[in-house]
Amino acid sequence: MRNFKLDVLAVLSALFIGEAHAEPVIVTEPFIENFDRLSPVLWYISDGWSNGSHQNCTWSKRALAIPAGKSLQVLFVPDGIFGDAAYCGELQTRRWFKYGTFEARIRTQHNSGLNAAFFTYTGAVHKQPHDEIDFEILTKGPGMVWLNRYVGGDDLGQGEVVRVPDDPWGYNDYAFIWEQNRIRWFINGELVREVTDHIPTHRMKVYFSHWGSDAFVNWMGPYERPDGPVAMEVERFAYTPEGAECAFPESILCKLP
Repeated sequence: MRNFKLDVLAVLSALFIGEAHAEPVIVTEPFIENFDRLSPVLWYISDGWSNGSHQNCTWSKRALAIPAGKSLQVLFVPDGIFGDAAYCGELQTRRWFKYGTFEARIRTQHNSGLNAAFFTYTGAVHKQPHDEIDFEILTKGPGMVWLNRYVGGDDLGQGEVVRVPDDPWGYNDYAFIWEQNRIRWFINGELVREVTDHIPTHRMKVYFSHWGSDAFVNWMGPYERPDGPVAMEVERFAYTPEGAECAFPESILCKLP
């Protein structure tokens, strides 16, 4: 399960830690990532910590893999596989994004107590207020996706679950369009939510994460230890700046009037 190509890239990524003290690089051109490899210039792998006691796993480079000819795998690895601890995967961009269209093609597996997320985020660690826009796939049941956004750390209690309209365990296309006065979330080309207030304004990074919890039973379901690693597979990520034309045929922007 250990992916040596990613291990080397994780080591190399340490060479770029200093960029946290440099001027932020904001993406202004269309960007498409098909995950045939992970460039340490573009991506940072979370490794060696967790987000708090609510999380029952530690972020680890061991929980990321790109098997030959397959998609990026962001894994939840239960205890007993790599030792006594459970590990989970998180990947984030090194560059920053503002208004535009964010799209990912993702497949998940069923397991109660896990969360497979595609989202934008900034916060105190970046010396900014907490802004966020979320797709969080709750794999406790088929096709359950939590949609939410934060502005200054406040979500107004307006997160909600929507259902994937097609095959819940196959590849599905998740997209949100972030504008100055509106956010629209789409699944497989269908508009599933729209808000026109409480809109994030700060630059954000893009994250993919797959983690577990014993604490959020009502939200994520009771944690059920899987027999082996559980994969969130990411086939593609794309960003199109606000005002630009659609950059690839499958983009939601090619389908909108």
